[in-house]
Amino acid sequence: KYPDNSTKVTYPNGEEKSVYADGTVVTLDQTGQRLILLPNGQREVHTSAFKRREYPDGTSKTVFNDGRQETIHSNGRIRKKDPKGNLTSDLVIDATGKVVHDYLAKSRI
Repeated sequence: KYPDNSTKVTYPNGEEKSVYADGTVVTLDQTGQRLILLPNGQREVHTSAFKRREYPDGTSKTVFNDGRQETIHSNGRIRKKDPKGNLTSDLVIDATGKVVHDYLAKSRI
């Protein structure tokens, strides 16, 4: 236990778990994947290939190591950006996986 009331535990298998005074919980597994659970219900996953933030409403934003970004909204909208931040794809997908709207084409499919 640390003076700020945070704790860190290292398990025999190499996994680490830290709990901070604000309620944030960070776990690091043997593969190097880090999972951060925030008090507001958001989660972050850090791997060697990407970082992803997941929101309580089901939306997730992923930033890949090469700079590409992908945001998946809970309503089925998927937005993708290239490493320079240019929008490359902006679609709405229904529950069956069918594209129902392409915002870049500005027309219904």
